[in-house]
Amino acid sequence: MDWLIQNMGTIITAVIVFGIAGLIIAKHFINKKKGKSTCSSGCANCPMKGKCH
Repeated sequence: MDWLIQNMGTIITAVIVFGIAGLIIAKHFINKKKGKSTCSSGCANCPMKGKCH
């Protein structure tokens, strides 16, 4: 129990970071499933434009 209390700041920070990363990944898959672009620049100038759709 002491270890948990001593490392509470690190644990909370890790949970927040992994939570944000999880939300970003989920948003990526939701956009891909809806057929939206998964990058921010659009497909017109993308060298991979023929591969992602």
